[in-house]
Amino acid sequence: MRPDSEETGRLASLVIGHGMIVLLIGLVAGIMLIFSLLDAVALWPLPAWEVDVPGSTRGWQAAHVGGILNGVMIAGVALLMDRLNLTGRAAGWVGWGMIITGWGNTIFYWAGNLSANRGLSVGATPFGEGDAAGALAFLGGGIGMVFTFIAVTILARAAFTAAAGRRT
Repeated sequence: MRPDSEETGRLASLVIGHGMIVLLIGLVAGIMLIFSLLDAVALWPLPAWEVDVPGSTRGWQAAHVGGILNGVMIAGVALLMDRLNLTGRAAGWVGWGMIITGWGNTIFYWAGNLSANRGLSVGATPFGEGDAAGALAFLGGGIGMVFTFIAVTILARAAFTAAAGRRT
């Protein structure tokens, strides 16, 4: 057993925990999607409560599916950390990178759905003017994207190294 493997195992478990919370938030977005489609909070057998759900149906669909897929990706990457025997700095970059990815993307989906410009920029886009929610979405998603690229690059390198029969 390598000296860092126990620490990597704890980090992988932490990554899985964050991934499952991100997935859970994606499931909550599915409830918001239902309310958005119905223009009401409908919880049978209670009477429906007509409300103006913030955001759009398209945005809630994205937050629902994106949250679920991000949670699954994050948990899958945690398992890959063990399979590829990542330790030390590589494990840290991948593990914490996936945690940052999950929360950055969650912020992107939810804040982007509440922004006029869909969170695609800090400023105006063809979809609308820039606002605080759009800036938060853009910055959260942008930071998550950078860490996703770093983590995936480290994983790809480790996989090819393992395939060549070398230790990572």
